[in-house]
Amino acid sequence: MMKLRILLLSLLVVYTIHFMAQESYSNDVTCVKADDNIAVITASGTAEKKKDVYNMALKSIFNAIFLNGIDGVENGQPLVGKEDSYFMNQFFSSRYMLFVKNYETVGDPVRQSSKLYNGTVTAQILLGALKKDLIRNKLMTRPQEEMSMEETRQQIALPTIMVVPYKSNDRSSYADILKNDFDLRIAVSTVKEGFVKLGVKTVAAEGKQSGTLRASEWESKNADSNDKQLLMNSGADVYVIVDLQKDISAASGSRVSLIMTARETATGVDLASRKSWTNRFRTTDVDKLCAYAAQDVLDGFLKDISKEFARKVQQGNTVVLRVSLSDNAINTMNSRINGSTTLSAHIRNWVRKNAQGGRYHIQGAVDDSLIFDSIQIPAKDSDGLPMDCITFADNLVNYLNDSGIDSEHRVDGSTIYLTIQ
Repeated sequence: MMKLRILLLSLLVVYTIHFMAQESYSNDVTCVKADDNIAVITASGTAEKKKDVYNMALKSIFNAIFLNGIDGVENGQPLVGKEDSYFMNQFFSSRYMLFVKNYETVGDPVRQSSKLYNGTVTAQILLGALKKDLIRNKLMTRPQEEMSMEETRQQIALPTIMVVPYKSNDRSSYADILKNDFDLRIAVSTVKEGFVKLGVKTVAAEGKQSGTLRASEWESKNADSNDKQLLMNSGADVYVIVDLQKDISAASGSRVSLIMTARETATGVDLASRKSWTNRFRTTDVDKLCAYAAQDVLDGFLKDISKEFARKVQQGNTVVLRVSLSDNAINTMNSRINGSTTLSAHIRNWVRKNAQGGRYHIQGAVDDSLIFDSIQIPAKDSDGLPMDCITFADNLVNYLNDSGIDSEHRVDGSTIYLTIQ
């Protein structure tokens, strides 16, 4: 019994010391100005001895940066957020001064009624070096814009890409352009092969189009409409538009320029663009010139795309949801579900609650259809597992089933086709 009391007393002493140590850090911390590398911060400090006051003020700055956040520094967000006792003990005992460029004191420490001394400092904190140190110690993730493709690949799958030719009008289809413009067909093929060499999964436009034609899935004979259907049903997350400019001269040498734009298939939002002329070469072979151009720009172009997808690690992906009724459906979008809301509102409420930050946009809503042309879905689910278009669709179907609504669905790329039975 005596040993148990001693153990409990020891734990209480340890907790009290830890609590007091935390309480000794001041919350009187203000950012004067900051950029990516240097933050100028003013803070007060309190200690039993005069000589310790300014050190406590400096430590209060780092405590706030790590755990609480400071308005004006990194959007007010804490760099660590959750205390790591081993790192914190080591940092505050011996390493914090490595990240103080210099500091100025404001007057002398003043003794308070509590018999503790209080003083104020204004310090220049090496914020850029501090963030690198936290990344190195795995207490902070690398900024998304600095992630390599391999780091991005470990957190989120690189996008599946379809490469298509540039269209100058809506009357020509991708198939017509590739059939009639031999040089542009070479450029498209070269870019596609370049992506494959970089480890990216690609979808062949011509093969996908042939399959769609065989299945008679075109909704109209309009070339532009059919090409849009091709993209949406391709299974590609991104489509890359390729155009070719040529400067061919047997006398002075030839050069070409690949003009590439990457767009998210689900939303049409631009992700990246590149344009670059090759050097002049003693050849008129467009195939070789395109290979030189792709070699010059493709790696950087893919990195631009991967940076945008790295941001989705936090922001989540964008999907399209198209809800329609089957031919023998017993409900319409205005039918009441469980005697309360309409079916349309029932689906909208679920999307609103499950979209990342409630971000979605409805393109149209009528009696027999409901179209969300943009839904931002979370990067991860409540269990911390990656959230993708298929999982999001399955969750919606389960929700409808629980409400007594039968439905069928299919997923093409980032588009969910939901049919109410």
